[in-house]
Amino acid sequence: ETALQADLDRANDRDTLLVIVLVTLFITIMLGLLTRSIIAPLYMMGTILLSYFSALGIGIFLLDQFFGIEDISSRIPLYTFVFLGALGVDYNIMLVSRIQEEVGKFSLKEAVQRGITFTGGVISSAGLILAATFAVLTTQPVMELFTFGFVVALGILIDTFIIRSMLVPAIIVLLGKWAFWPVKKKKIEEAQNKIEYDA
Repeated sequence: ETALQADLDRANDRDTLLVIVLVTLFITIMLGLLTRSIIAPLYMMGTILLSYFSALGIGIFLLDQFFGIEDISSRIPLYTFVFLGALGVDYNIMLVSRIQEEVGKFSLKEAVQRGITFTGGVISSAGLILAATFAVLTTQPVMELFTFGFVVALGILIDTFIIRSMLVPAIIVLLGKWAFWPVKKKKIEEAQNKIEYDA
């Protein structure tokens, strides 16, 4: 039984790594086609992965410290990635596409500010509802469901209120005219020059 479980864990670890790599590449390509940018998909996917690994790490730490759960099922990392990846992509697209709409009409900082203003309420409320939905799984007597619900709910909150609300907008502002390269670079420069000229 122990040897069988060891083989299953090894196979699961291999499959988890393969799925995460392939899904990450596929989503990055799709984000590139959607945003028509080379740079934007990189930081968008990077923040999704950061959200996932943060949720997994912090979740396991909290489960150990407060619930005495030292180990989790080998399936939890893959299940968590699937859900957090999908939700992160949705929130990213919603925010970044809105910012892209505002670029050219306003300076980049104003475009980011307006993008957050118009999408913040929707993303925050959706995040809270989804986090509460997955948190319901923690009421189940099945340990796997408890850990899965806890980690995913935590991941959604991190993604909603830290990654999407602060980190992604900050990255866009810091990258400046390169944030949506190559498509929006000229547009951002023209908008900035027009604003400086009008001032």
